[in-house]
Amino acid sequence: MTVQDYLDISALEELLEKWATATNMIAVVLDDEGNFLSNKLGFSRDNIEAFSEDIEVDDVIVASIIGGPLDEDADEDAVEAAGQLLASSIQNLMEASFRKAEFANMQESFVSEIEGAADLIKELLIKSQGLKKIENKQNILALNASIEAARAGEAGRGFTVVAHEFGKMAHESGVINDSVQKTLQQLDKCVRDLARS
Repeated sequence: MTVQDYLDISALEELLEKWATATNMIAVVLDDEGNFLSNKLGFSRDNIEAFSEDIEVDDVIVASIIGGPLDEDADEDAVEAAGQLLASSIQNLMEASFRKAEFANMQESFVSEIEGAADLIKELLIKSQGLKKIENKQNILALNASIEAARAGEAGRGFTVVAHEFGKMAHESGVINDSVQKTLQQLDKCVRDLARS
C-alpha cells in the first residue's frame, strides 16, 4: 500500500495551510519517490529549504517534508521547532490514515471470509437435506423388509431382526441428521448476524 492509497490529501492540505498561516513559513510534502503530495503553494527548493524531515509508517519512509521561512530574518531555533511540530503532526496524520486503511482492508477481508463460510453452510444444509431423503428411503425399505419377513413366517424370522435393526439405524441417522441441520441453521444465523454487523 502506497501513501497515496491511504492519505487524506485534503486533511494534509488543511494542516499545511494552517501551519503556514501560523508560522509565516512554507512547506511541502513529497512521497518516497519525490512526487508532491501537497500543493506546492509557490514553494521552490532553490530558495527555501531550511528544514527537511522524513515521515515513517511502520518503520518505512513514506514521505518527507521540506520547508522554511518566508522571512529571511526568521530565528533558526523557531524554524527548527516549527518544522518538528509540523513533522510530528503529519506523522500522526499519516499513521492514523494508514491504520484506518489497514483496518478497512481487514474488515473487507473478514466480511469476505464470513460470506465464504455462509456459502459453505448453505451447501452443507442442502447436502443434509439429501441425507433426510436417504433416511426416508431407509425407513420405507425397513418397513417393506418387515412386511416380507412377516409373510415368510418362521423362515423370515432372521430377516425380521435385520429389518428391525435397519429401521433402528435409519431412525438414529435421522436423529443425527436433524441435530446437524439444527446446528447448521444456528451457525448460519450467527454468520449472517456477523455479516450484518
